[in-house]
Amino acid sequence: MELYYERLEEKGKRKADLRFIIDVILLFRPGIIRPAEGHKNLNNYGMYKSHFKTSWRNLIRNKGYAAINIVGLTLGITCSIVLFLIVKKGNSYDKYHAKGDRIYRAVTKSKGNEGFKYTQGIPVELPDALKEDISGIEEVAFTSYRRGSLISVYSNGQVKKYEEPKGLAFTEPSFFKLFDRKILIGSAAKCLDDPHEAIISQKWALKYFGKSDPVGELVEYDNVQYKITSVMEDFPDNTDLPFDLLLSYATVKIPPGKNGWSGISDGDNCYFLLKGGQSIASVEAQMPAFVKKHMGDDSDEAEIAFIMQPLHAIHSDSRFGNNGTKLPIESQIAFSIIGVFLLITACINFINLTTAEAIKRVREVGVRKVLGSSRRQLVSQFLIEAFTITILATLVSLGAVQLALGFLNPMMEFSLSLNLFSDSKVLLFLLALVIVIAFLSGLYPAWMVSGFQPVLALKNQMSSGKNSSGYVLRKGLVVFQFFISQFFLITTIILTRQMDFLQNHETGFSKEAIITVSIPKQRITPEARAANIHALKNEVLRLPGVEDASLNYSPPSNNSVLGSDFSMVGSDKNYNMQFKQADGDYIKLYDIKLIAGEPLPDLDSLTCIVVNEKFVKTAGFATNEEIVGKEVSMWDRKLTVKGVVKDFNTQSLGKAIEPVVLFNDVNGYQNLSIKLNMARMTEAVEKIEKTWKEKYPEFIFSYSFVDEQVKNLYRGERKMASLLNAFTIIAILIGCLGLLGLVAFIANRKTKEVGIRKVLGASVESIIFLFSKEFGKLILIAFALSAPLAGFVMHKMLQKFAYKIEIGPSIFLTGLIFSSLIVFITVGYRSFKASTANPVKSLKTE
Repeated sequence: MELYYERLEEKGKRKADLRFIIDVILLFRPGIIRPAEGHKNLNNYGMYKSHFKTSWRNLIRNKGYAAINIVGLTLGITCSIVLFLIVKKGNSYDKYHAKGDRIYRAVTKSKGNEGFKYTQGIPVELPDALKEDISGIEEVAFTSYRRGSLISVYSNGQVKKYEEPKGLAFTEPSFFKLFDRKILIGSAAKCLDDPHEAIISQKWALKYFGKSDPVGELVEYDNVQYKITSVMEDFPDNTDLPFDLLLSYATVKIPPGKNGWSGISDGDNCYFLLKGGQSIASVEAQMPAFVKKHMGDDSDEAEIAFIMQPLHAIHSDSRFGNNGTKLPIESQIAFSIIGVFLLITACINFINLTTAEAIKRVREVGVRKVLGSSRRQLVSQFLIEAFTITILATLVSLGAVQLALGFLNPMMEFSLSLNLFSDSKVLLFLLALVIVIAFLSGLYPAWMVSGFQPVLALKNQMSSGKNSSGYVLRKGLVVFQFFISQFFLITTIILTRQMDFLQNHETGFSKEAIITVSIPKQRITPEARAANIHALKNEVLRLPGVEDASLNYSPPSNNSVLGSDFSMVGSDKNYNMQFKQADGDYIKLYDIKLIAGEPLPDLDSLTCIVVNEKFVKTAGFATNEEIVGKEVSMWDRKLTVKGVVKDFNTQSLGKAIEPVVLFNDVNGYQNLSIKLNMARMTEAVEKIEKTWKEKYPEFIFSYSFVDEQVKNLYRGERKMASLLNAFTIIAILIGCLGLLGLVAFIANRKTKEVGIRKVLGASVESIIFLFSKEFGKLILIAFALSAPLAGFVMHKMLQKFAYKIEIGPSIFLTGLIFSSLIVFITVGYRSFKASTANPVKSLKTE
């Protein structure tokens, strides 16, 4: 072939082809004809073994190049595995139930003042009516979840108290007919049949009683005792039914017709099991008539409806809550895209570095071709090298994932684990990951290098200049890498600013130096309870370090919201509103601004109300003063509006302000809010605890700061922001690794050029500029592509917040400056080394 190329240059193609044909004919001998099966005897094992040895030697010889490739791939693979575990976990919730495909949850959709509202809660009348009226339903199970429960345990003549943040649930025997939760001790058929029965999990049995069989023991909740009749297995960590203690609903069940269909609590959930062969569409078709029957002829499907939610969709449906954490489908899609982006970034590193490094190996390729290696064999050799690096990176990643989960699980409240050999999905994902990455990142470099012409390769005349296809491709890949990095950076800046905005936005009330102390439920008369809590408040007010105190249902903002309807007297139009029971010191303590009329009086009974500005606008009044003195119809009562306060946020800033009513009701007070002098805070809290325990010796004292409660409203968003920050840093780090390798390659190629420039008087700055200007152009191109997309995505994301930042030019400018700074530091470091090298040595290199 070498002779052919020489004739091609000297005598032209026609003569070179003719001489080539003649040479082939002259070379022909009968003895060189091999049997057809001869190729089957080739030693493929030996060839692949040789490829592995060569790959390993190349890695050892080029440690820097190998390290950059392995570290980059390790970061990408580690993040992909973690994100896969997160998404896989989110998708696995309650899919293990044998009848899961027939289990649904009835949830409520109702029309509010401004659009529809969704809640997982249902009227307590619904479950029995559903089973009775709707055909196609085999079984119905009701659960009433009670968070933050105080449980008393009677064991060996002693009483122990446990405050359980995750709470407990009241339910019916049918619970075990729907869900796969094994009864380990006792009878599944008879459990929870009668009032005052309880089923406890193995974990809590050991925790409360120190033994696995506490059947016959007593637990007390809400001043009522329950006898343990059964022990159930612990719930898995991928369930939205995380109950360790189930109490018989028959104990607290309200007689039918007493509560009506108007009251809805998000803790009351209704699950049902479809009969085999029935479709959910047949149930949904019966619901309009069902609603009219039980909620009256005036009820309209456009005003209220009960939606049938599949069990497996509960964990990912952002419209409805559940009994624990959630992973909305939008987050799952975002995590999947982030994982793919990080992998692509890592693969781009690999392609860029391998194609750049391949230029050094043209002579090796030329020799192999002259010795008879086919292109297929050369491709397989370079692919084996890619597989070797990918497998090494994957092995390192497995250790990195274990380390990452140790930090990630407690920080993000996850329960992820990497079970490689017991989880076939993880194993398949890893195998697919290795194959895809190795082919994705190794195929192009292998194909490019194997295509070198042997003569040019042996003369080291391969094109690596600016016009070569490899050079253009590498630039395109670098632009794509910058595009991904800048997309992450801009979205992170927007999300961080939004979180800062939410944390610091004016909520309309003071939350500094205020603590809330819960008021326990006692088995005493309402009058005695009222006297007790007033006495507690008065005694607390006399303590040093206490500036003010107020009895109320809840602080202005928290997760617990009570809602109902109201209408102005003389009008038939109903509106939704939220209400809060509070005493006369509530407005003063929380520094809620009174803008019309008078503040709430300090009474125990409901006689008048104070409303917010939104209430005034919703009721149709032009000014706040107009509504003062008017009567509002609520719960068949006529209540006079005493005053108007400025709007304040009752929930997170993700939700708009609703009409709010404040009124006195001693029976609704569940908290004592206390404003402290922070200089004497420790002393004050100790004395408050002592005073509280004197009133409630049988209960556990606890308190929390209101500002912490408000911060917790954004816990989900903060977790997402932290995770996105981490992935952004990793994306930038991978990009920097690739850049470092690429600049090192360019510096090596330009060693002689740099030496000549220095001899001719070029300064260090001008040489650094020579290296940097090319990457500056690529950054600008990537920014022009990523900024509009990042802005569009984050604009859509911010729509779920009622209060949000404006996405202005400063955000994009910050992203561009920050990414440019990182790139120029990376490029500058290597180019500075090249520019300060001794020119004499540089000129001797070639």
